[in-house]
Amino acid sequence: MSSTIRFVFADARIWRYVLRILADYLEVVGMKISPGEGVRIKAMDPSRVMLLDFSIPTTAFEEFVVEKDETLFLNLENVSKILRRAAKTDKFALSSDGTKLTIALISKGGTQRSFTLPLISSTYEEIPELSLEFKVTAKVIGPVFATAISVLEEVGEAIKFKALHEGLAISSSSELGETEFLFTTTSGTLIDYQIADETQEFSNTYSMEYISMLSQISKLAETISIKLVPEAPCEIALDITSGAQLKVYVAPRIE
Repeated sequence: MSSTIRFVFADARIWRYVLRILADYLEVVGMKISPGEGVRIKAMDPSRVMLLDFSIPTTAFEEFVVEKDETLFLNLENVSKILRRAAKTDKFALSSDGTKLTIALISKGGTQRSFTLPLISSTYEEIPELSLEFKVTAKVIGPVFATAISVLEEVGEAIKFKALHEGLAISSSSELGETEFLFTTTSGTLIDYQIADETQEFSNTYSMEYISMLSQISKLAETISIKLVPEAPCEIALDITSGAQLKVYVAPRIE
C-alpha cells in the first residue's frame, strides 16, 4: 500500500543548485526519505571522481509528513527545469501519493505553482561511507569561498589547495600566470584552521569543474569546511541552513 509523502523547505534555491550539479552528470538520482532522519541524496558521477552527499534533517523542514522509509527517484533534467523558475524567496514543496510526484514552488505571498511528474523506478546504488583521516580542516564563510572560486574558475582547468602552517592557499594557473587566495585566521578570512601535529605542508590538485560547480550554492552557505589529507580526496562541507548540509568529496588529479 502506497504511503503519503509531503515536505516543505524554506529555500527552493538550495534544491535548485544541488540538483543542477547532479544533472550535469546523471539522468536519475535516488532520494531516501525517512520519518526519523529526513531526506538524503547520495550519488557519484560516472567517472567516480566526485561523491555528493546532501542531507536535511526533519527539523529543517517547515512541514514534513512521511509515514515510512521511502526512496523516490528524480529525473534530474525535468526537476532542474522546474527549479530554474525558483525565485529568491520561493519555498520548495514535494509530495507523492504513490502514483505521481508533485513539485511546487510557493511564493512569499503564498501563491503555489505545481508541476506533476510521473513516478519513475530505478535501482538505488548504496554508496559506502568514506573513511579518511584528514590532517587539515579550514573553515571559511560561504560567500568568501564563493568569490574565490568564481575568480579562479576563470584562470585555469585545475585548482590547487595548499595546506600551509599559517593557513590555506587556493590557487589556479594558466600560461598567463597564477592567481592565489591565502586564507588565514589572523587576516580574518578563516573562521578556524586546524592542522595535525607534525604535518608537513602539502598541496593537492583537483579538476576545476568539480570545485567550480559549488560557486553558486556556496553563496547560500553559512560556513564551509575544507578538509584535506595528502594525495587523497578532499571534503568540502557546506552548512547551509537549519541543519541542512552538502558534502562533496573530490578525488585529486594525478600530476
